[in-house]
Amino acid sequence: MQALLPQIPEEQNRFFYETPHFGGFPILGIEWQKMENPDLRKAMGMKTDQKGVRIRRIEPTAPESGCMQPSDIILSFDGIDIANDGTVPFRHGERIGFSYLVSQKYTGEKAHVKVLRSSKIHEFKIKLAIHKKLIPAHIKGRPPSYYIVAGFVFMVVSVPFLRAEYGKDYEFDAPVKLLDKHLHAMAQSPDEQLVVVSQVLVADINIGYEELVNTQVLAFNGKPVNNLKQLATMVEDCKEELLKFDMDYDQVVVLETKTAKAATQDILATHCIPSVMSDDWKV
Repeated sequence: MQALLPQIPEEQNRFFYETPHFGGFPILGIEWQKMENPDLRKAMGMKTDQKGVRIRRIEPTAPESGCMQPSDIILSFDGIDIANDGTVPFRHGERIGFSYLVSQKYTGEKAHVKVLRSSKIHEFKIKLAIHKKLIPAHIKGRPPSYYIVAGFVFMVVSVPFLRAEYGKDYEFDAPVKLLDKHLHAMAQSPDEQLVVVSQVLVADINIGYEELVNTQVLAFNGKPVNNLKQLATMVEDCKEELLKFDMDYDQVVVLETKTAKAATQDILATHCIPSVMSDDWKV
């Protein structure tokens, strides 16, 4: 598991993790669509002199989700008009994507956004925040989180995890479903994580499940899995006869509760693993 730790240059490590005021770079938590097609502009209620981009999706955890809506047309950002192709003026005779304006801000700063909704103009002051990704880009130098029961190693998917599992070309070699979530999935809550069975430590209790590798855990005993700590808590507190894990690809893992928990310590000892779970998620 130590292989999952990202290698961070000392200078970069000090800047990102020892500078108390650094909060990351803000981003406008939306996905947008160009409005260059005249029929599309007409359908959205835009006048001939109005330009902007259409909001396709909004990050549920983004501050702007409280005021802006899908199909709003963003007309301007901080008083600078946005063209139908999503660009704004840059240097003399040049244009650049309007995300450049967001990149000039600091986390926590406010921005003035003008949008068109149902042919009416609305103006909002939004507080910019860092981007909450379902699959985070880094784990801030911490050891990777894990939880083990009956030899099943549950872990949280992150970019360092993908890189450790599939190498520097993970964006080509990782499973399609994980890549799709990496590129397109939006976290529905601040504490949501993508939890997978990263590997199975072979033992009699888990015979037949050995080929489960990096497969997402969707639910435990009928309850959706939101993050690793929640899963660990549910399993540790389980009084039911069976442990049932609903996995991606319509796979199911079923274990007898008492037998599975009793086998866990022997499996840990066999593989010289000191604890059933990482320190940060101990329940």
